[in-house]
Amino acid sequence: MVKQSLMKNPHKVLPQLMAAVVGSWGYFCMGTSRGWGSPGLPSLNRTLDFEMDADDFKWISAVPMCGSFFGALVVSIPMQYFGRKKALVGHYLLYIFGFLTVGLTCFGKHKAMLYVGRILQGLAVGCTTPACQIYVSECSSPNIRGRLGSITASSLALGIWVAYIIGAFVEWDTLSFIFSALPVVFLLLTCFMPETPIWLLTHGMEDEGRQALQQLRGKNTNVDAEMRRMKEHHEKTDSGKGSVRFADLMTAPVLKPFGISLGIMFFQQATGINAMVFYTVSIFQSAGSSIESRYATIIVGGVQLVFTIASGFLVDRYGRRILLLSSAAVTSISLTSMGTFFYFQRIWGEATATELLGWVPLVSLIVFFVAYSGGMSNVPLIIMGEMFPSQYRTMLGTLSSSFNLFVTLAIVRFFPDMLIQLGNDVTFFIFAGCTVTSIAFVYFLLPETKGKTLEEIEEIFSNVKKNDKKAEVEQAAPATVSTQFTNIFGNQCGLVCHTMLPPVGEKDVERGITF
Repeated sequence: MVKQSLMKNPHKVLPQLMAAVVGSWGYFCMGTSRGWGSPGLPSLNRTLDFEMDADDFKWISAVPMCGSFFGALVVSIPMQYFGRKKALVGHYLLYIFGFLTVGLTCFGKHKAMLYVGRILQGLAVGCTTPACQIYVSECSSPNIRGRLGSITASSLALGIWVAYIIGAFVEWDTLSFIFSALPVVFLLLTCFMPETPIWLLTHGMEDEGRQALQQLRGKNTNVDAEMRRMKEHHEKTDSGKGSVRFADLMTAPVLKPFGISLGIMFFQQATGINAMVFYTVSIFQSAGSSIESRYATIIVGGVQLVFTIASGFLVDRYGRRILLLSSAAVTSISLTSMGTFFYFQRIWGEATATELLGWVPLVSLIVFFVAYSGGMSNVPLIIMGEMFPSQYRTMLGTLSSSFNLFVTLAIVRFFPDMLIQLGNDVTFFIFAGCTVTSIAFVYFLLPETKGKTLEEIEEIFSNVKKNDKKAEVEQAAPATVSTQFTNIFGNQCGLVCHTMLPPVGEKDVERGITF
């Protein structure tokens, strides 16, 4: 169905595709920043001509995650007050100066420059996750939002792969200079893209919002119905909008999607994905693989890219839940096989294990990246961009991104210590256990959002409170219809049955009963 609609309406899809591609290039820069460490750190260690110790190498790898935690929090301000597009433009400057500073360390010859450059990259990485994902989600039609939202994960995989390829043939400083030039191109392209219609509408720029929506849907597309739906939803949610109170955040329509997003974000990183990305070369070296490590990383990165792109065509066909469940199941098997190899390596010795099972590390990592790319890589990002209520989307998106990056920091920073203290086998078994746990989490808690509008997704979580409150109202002695509406208004209940018609002021009553 979706594929057919894409083929029949290319004039409607192409502008949205262009916005999604340009809006996702921040993830490409994120991928280059994350992928830089795998070839860059061994190259830095090999050509080192200034003072650095082993802990510095650990922190140079992990410090972008420190900066990203704060970047994800800070970016909510420009996103909210200046727009999603301007936030995207601004965050490319951080990538440019971050990579430039790292590259110039070859002349400055002081590790402080490395730290500063990597922190700037981290700030940019933190800005990327909410800014890009929310921009793409708010520009996309419901029936293709999953596909377009998955472009961000594909761009991330592409950035990592490009870092692996270029890093295999150039030194760390040259790699940094190359990656400082690419964001300049992305910044210029973003300047020609529209702001999201939802942001314009919520900031009182209805005409500009209609123009942006028309640009995104194609000049021959009738956008009246979609614009009217967006306006009606904004009027309902805006009627009770003011300063955000803690009590507002503790309601089911806000707390439940936020909690689900945090859980999905945790389990995404608890697979050990970024530890794999940052230390791919080291993993192959410790496994004693017969394949040269730099070429193995290129193979792994290419596989991840191909299957991340492929999963984008499945997310709107089979849904978010199926992809997450199947992805987590196969990912846990590959992690278990990797842990098993390291277990036999410890029991038999490195030489014997490599002779008998030397193919296992490469195959396990390929299967891991295939399975991870099939759902765990992109679905959590899509969910973050679509599940949150519109009035809290910016704030909750940045908090969810910050949490994701905090978990990433902890895993990347302490992954080498886990290998030393717990052993390679136990470390991978822990990752496998976390991934198995995620299957139960998704199965019991995550609703399916495939093909639903952003407003319909909000209703999924609003209905939880509506049903509870409706039961309380039915137990009470019924008075008149107007009395029931007064009680509902006072308790700030969710939507009631549409068969109950208000006797007066339909607009006012509707605003009162809508949470």
